[in-house]
Amino acid sequence: MTGHEETSARISISIGGWGDKEGTEERTWVFIEVRPTTDSCEMMVRDLEESIYFGKDLLGRGMGRQEALKSSLLDDFFSVADHIVANDPAVKSYLLGEGVSAEGRERLIQ
Repeated sequence: MTGHEETSARISISIGGWGDKEGTEERTWVFIEVRPTTDSCEMMVRDLEESIYFGKDLLGRGMGRQEALKSSLLDDFFSVADHIVANDPAVKSYLLGEGVSAEGRERLIQ
């Protein structure tokens, strides 16, 4: 939680190679908090220790806040977060202050 009453969603995003376990060396991840604003949202990179994936190898090598802010991948991480916020019905409805709804979410794998 953020320690205050503001609505926010926290997203762990991993970018890089996928496949078998050995592919984790090719992946990098960050932890991003998204807060709604009047007409959009603001995003910030958070400390890795706050993520449930901290200390786990599943998402690859984590980038701390300071490293991520200097990384050439930062725009890619924010682009993925933008896509999630704009297109995932559950995240979008939550950030809009509505009841969380996954209605309209399509399964990619049937």
